[in-house]
Amino acid sequence: MKTLTVQVPDDLWQAFTEIAEREGRTPEVVCEEWLAKHAPRRSSRTPGEIEAARQRFRRHFGSVNSGNPHSADNDQIDADLAEEYGRGLDE
Repeated sequence: MKTLTVQVPDDLWQAFTEIAEREGRTPEVVCEEWLAKHAPRRSSRTPGEIEAARQRFRRHFGSVNSGNPHSADNDQIDADLAEEYGRGLDE
């Protein structure tokens, strides 16, 4: 474990302090837990494993068939949405 000293904006410190008081803990502990929860995680997978997973995911691109050959037509989607929003709630 390493020690890190940071400056925290007053509003964030106030939030940590309020949570700490409510839960009977210190603001430092609340801050540490918040960082642990929200910090990006390093993957333990190798670059090859990551690429293999990406390729498996990409095999699904375009695999859904809506039955409408124009379902990806943005102009048609906009027109359909405008028609629906223009109908009103009582129809």
